[in-house]
Amino acid sequence: MTCQETQEKNSGQLIVDATCTPADIRYPNDMSILNEARMNAERFIDYLYTNYRRECPEKPRDYRDVAHKDFIVYTKKRKPRANARRKAIRKQLNYLRRDIKHIVGINP
Repeated sequence: MTCQETQEKNSGQLIVDATCTPADIRYPNDMSILNEARMNAERFIDYLYTNYRRECPEKPRDYRDVAHKDFIVYTKKRKPRANARRKAIRKQLNYLRRDIKHIVGINP
């Protein structure tokens, strides 16, 4: 095999330098992970409610608007203090805990 034959087989792009890596990776922190988990739990509640209405005639309360508003209030703060951070994380954990209780209650 000659050098020219191997060059024809290769396709794609090789990034050698670490400084030129794609920058579409977000840095997750506690609040964004909790918010993502809460949103996934809410989607799962919606799925369960639409498919298992006989077991659960009323859709459970999930306070998604209030939880999203609390998340936005925290993320808009420039430098949240430790007390505000703990309070926001506690709120998101409680919203997620409530959603998980609903999922366990609906799940047949």
